[in-house]
Amino acid sequence: MAAPAVAPPSGRAPALLHCRRFPFTLSHTDIEALQPDQWVTDDVIDFYFRYLKHKYFCDSKKYVYIPVNIANLLTERTIDSSTRGIADLAGDANALDMETQCLRKPRAIRVAFLPIFGDGHWSLLVYHKPRGRALPEFLHFNSYLNSTRENHTTCARTALINLLYVFRHNDPTMTISKESYRLVVKNCPQQTNGNDCGVFVCTYAYILSSRLAKREERDRESPLHSLVRRFSSLSNSPPLDRLAGSLNFAVKDRPKDRPADPEDLAWKIKDKDAISPVEMREYLIKTIYSATYSRPPPPASL
Repeated sequence: MAAPAVAPPSGRAPALLHCRRFPFTLSHTDIEALQPDQWVTDDVIDFYFRYLKHKYFCDSKKYVYIPVNIANLLTERTIDSSTRGIADLAGDANALDMETQCLRKPRAIRVAFLPIFGDGHWSLLVYHKPRGRALPEFLHFNSYLNSTRENHTTCARTALINLLYVFRHNDPTMTISKESYRLVVKNCPQQTNGNDCGVFVCTYAYILSSRLAKREERDRESPLHSLVRRFSSLSNSPPLDRLAGSLNFAVKDRPKDRPADPEDLAWKIKDKDAISPVEMREYLIKTIYSATYSRPPPPASL
């Protein structure tokens, strides 16, 4: 059963929707593309990536969301390792990056999200710089592995190599080697039709972003709180809640089944983690309307 259309507060869709948090405009066509069985537009993906950045990592340079036009450039540009080729690629990428400034300080980046489009299909490529490791890894989330694995993996590999070239051009101190090109194709929830790939890209980005944000919040825990945790683990120490209460700061629940390596768990997306495509489409529509305001289109010229 198809999900009903979500109407804007006014009862009818405005021609233009302007984002309150950052400069971005969507049209009624973008909203219509979020109805079931429609292809999500690149503007919706672009908007949602910008939305995630502002929601979770607004002031952080460690997490970047690369716009669709830059990701397309990295995917479509033929790999050219010559000095001139890299300079031309970086110049074009930096010219497109004037607004978001997401490529200028690559050494500060720990995670970068890239929406990859090729052969009529969307997937998600993630640049990840693990803690304590010198080289990054690239994680590829493809919702149509059976049909597009080989061709789309080639698109992702082209994008990752070109991204590393841009990073190296913008920061010559960065090290690039063959080991830097490691691409891990992740097992992830799969689509069951031919038009939900863009929705799955948004779903993957949402799940990963929310996890990373929670990890950042946990990492910001005060040193005093960490000391109390270690002290409370001793056999003769009082419970953690009593210790924390006496020091007058909040206690966060510690997951009972916390894995030994949360770095690895953060990048696993199972079927039970995913939101259904219909629910995700409805969520995206509601998110767009809550984050934008309508402005009447200019009058037609006489």
